[in-house]
Amino acid sequence: MVKKIVIKILVLTVILTGLNFIYNVTLYKRDLNEKCEQIVEIRDKQAETDIFYFAESSNFNTRETDSIQSSISDLTGMFFPSLRLTAINKPATHAGIYKVWLKNINLNENKPKAVVITLNLRSFDAAWVHSILETQLQESVVLIQPYPNLVNRFLLSLQAFDNKTNEQRDKDMQDDWINKKLVFPFDFKYKTVREWDVSFGQFGWDLPDGPERNKILLTCHYVKAYAFNLNEENPRIKDFDEITDWCKKNNINLYLNLLAENIEYADSLVGKELVFLMKQNRDYLVRRYNKGNCKVVDNLESVNGLEFTDQTWTTEHYGYKGRMTIAKNVASSLKEQFSKEYIKAY
Repeated sequence: MVKKIVIKILVLTVILTGLNFIYNVTLYKRDLNEKCEQIVEIRDKQAETDIFYFAESSNFNTRETDSIQSSISDLTGMFFPSLRLTAINKPATHAGIYKVWLKNINLNENKPKAVVITLNLRSFDAAWVHSILETQLQESVVLIQPYPNLVNRFLLSLQAFDNKTNEQRDKDMQDDWINKKLVFPFDFKYKTVREWDVSFGQFGWDLPDGPERNKILLTCHYVKAYAFNLNEENPRIKDFDEITDWCKKNNINLYLNLLAENIEYADSLVGKELVFLMKQNRDYLVRRYNKGNCKVVDNLESVNGLEFTDQTWTTEHYGYKGRMTIAKNVASSLKEQFSKEYIKAY
């Protein structure tokens, strides 16, 4: 009986191995190009890359009126013309995806000298953590999990990944806004995002379309985007911990590009309490990660409010001056490692 079971297991193993081989030489490359475009790009470009720049839309978004349409990574690269800087971009990407990209760098072939990763403050908020875009992002990394490729394809077919419904994600987001307590070192009358949000919106949601209603809605967006206290329970903190640990273990210098937020509008629309939270969270990130082989490039307050492309929403999209400001700051940090390659481009 035992012998028959062993034989059946061996036969099944041979069959599965054969099927996996057939999949690898037929459909796997097509599926990888279709579902994991950024992973393919990393693998294809690593041989000619000195510095990887991982980013969401902040890197490549530009204004139509900009005379110079260059991305932040391209502007940064202009300060180091002898180095090859490769940007890997995907809208709405966050640290949970960046860490997977990192682990697909081949450390045995032309290991990069440094990695720059955008550190987007909003990516820690409930709306982004529970975004309906998360399903698409998680789908993009299924095929490169540490299992046989055929198994990964089977998991993708079954949608065996973080594939919550939009309704469930919305509920999780609302629960965070209702239940997570906001902590201040001073008295503040609102204890949750929901309370704070309603305090602004209750007199504006029913107004007719127009400037007054739009201002109230924008104010509420700012509250929901930035009213949170960072701590170790935030899933993005856990992701960045993994990123910094991986870079330390593999002796790759890491630069976390903390993006600029519209502090001016946060102050004028909401008030000093929201600005306090934004700066407190910035300080938390700097204290936690600005050490060893990791450098936090603090751009939080570096861009003027009018330089933000989206004036009616909360995004990290900038006009040319804003992108150049951030690029200069990133280049200044990289200069410590690449002083011989640095030139004063602007």
